[in-house]
Amino acid sequence: MAKAKEKKSVGDLVPGARAFAKELAPSFIDHTCIVNGFAPPPGSPLGEGIGAGFSWCELHCGSAVTATLLAACNPLGDFHAIDARGPLLESARSLAADGGARNITFHEMGIEAALTASLPSFDYIVLNGIYSWVPLQERGLILAFVRKFLKHGGAVLVSYNARPGWNRIDPFRRIFREATRGMTADPKRRFEAARDIYAKLLEAKAPAIMATGVTPATITELERIPLEAIAADYANDFAEPLYASEVFSDFAAIDCAFAGPSDMAQSANVLMPREPFKSAMERMPHVAGRELAKDLLLDTRYRRDVLVRGGWRMAADNRDMVMSGLAFALEQLAAETRFKVKVPAGEMNFDNPHARALLAMLSAGPRTLGELVSDAHARDIEAQAVVANVHALLVTGQLRPVYRGTREAAEGARAMQQAVRARAGAVDAIGFLPSPYGTAFSVPVPDQVFMELPRDTPADELARIASQRLPSMGDIVLNRARSFARNAQRYASLGISTTG
Repeated sequence: MAKAKEKKSVGDLVPGARAFAKELAPSFIDHTCIVNGFAPPPGSPLGEGIGAGFSWCELHCGSAVTATLLAACNPLGDFHAIDARGPLLESARSLAADGGARNITFHEMGIEAALTASLPSFDYIVLNGIYSWVPLQERGLILAFVRKFLKHGGAVLVSYNARPGWNRIDPFRRIFREATRGMTADPKRRFEAARDIYAKLLEAKAPAIMATGVTPATITELERIPLEAIAADYANDFAEPLYASEVFSDFAAIDCAFAGPSDMAQSANVLMPREPFKSAMERMPHVAGRELAKDLLLDTRYRRDVLVRGGWRMAADNRDMVMSGLAFALEQLAAETRFKVKVPAGEMNFDNPHARALLAMLSAGPRTLGELVSDAHARDIEAQAVVANVHALLVTGQLRPVYRGTREAAEGARAMQQAVRARAGAVDAIGFLPSPYGTAFSVPVPDQVFMELPRDTPADELARIASQRLPSMGDIVLNRARSFARNAQRYASLGISTTG
């Protein structure tokens, strides 16, 4: 009886997205730990368990796309994906089988059942969005799971809707719930009904609405919200945005200390030297207070935080050694790199010869920091110049931390690439392909179709053939075909190759 109730309370609330979340990759979590002075989990390829393998788990994994792609390109990992929704897990099992990923186990169960399941201790546990979507009791079960199964020194990634950013539209969320309670219409129609009421209140200058600083432009912003987000964030009675200090307090009770945010642009280390962050944050005696002050200044609406069980710190010399083992991959073609970018700390401008030389090296494929520094030394460039430009690329979201590629990872990635490409154009299509570097990269569905064709196929012919398989994509296919030759070079540098 309890199990059925659990499925209803969670399964209907949490989206089963078919996207890949790069921040959930072990390499990304390791990097967040390291740059904030914490040791990576004990089983990390970068830590003391080099070569021994690690264990990774996602709670409420949905369609488990991220878990399955990661399993394919991390052969030393033991992956576990837990969700109560059978149909979603069946789709995941099918993908894993087709892609030859044998190092992932799918568990059809809710969190309460998972607490008594026979599971290993984990180096990594990821909670992608779920923590602010479920009832308070469910949050307690999540914390109990982490306390029971996360290794000492292990890391947990928790992403959640955050305050104060959600405070502005909190009145609309409450109007949605009360105005449409009991309605049988689909979430989109319920959303439209609530939006009309909200617009009337805004027009009447209702004090509580005006106090939030909302403008008519907010209505336009609301209209762009995806259907899945409406279901999870608005139609869900249990959805409750949280302050970071509340989340930190919850996890502190199970001995998990905040390491840092996944997004380096929001890192206190990046922001504190700048005003107005410096004046506000340095007056706060504790980490939770500094993060609160930062979020108030940024009006933060969503957070991805990494917390470490036991809070293992690293010595500076060890950190340098580990950073030499971590590799970095460009998120875009080198020619598309932006050297002048606005970030929360201000504007970053790093258009310099050293940055361009760095990009030239990275355009050939991921490189470790040690390799980048060695190359710089050979050209009489100081190591600090390399570190500064790598930092700038990371903060501006144009560089991603990855693992070094291995032959075993390349074999696993190649098999899964074929399984994903076979689904291009189908309802279960995935716009990402795994690489030998322990993560997956965005590869639009048209490009996946092009990869099956001979390499010398002209762009117009690529578009004609792909359009037969992707009739609903129209001009997108032609535009992708015209740039495919250039994009194919980048895919190849990431270990994502064509079969034509």
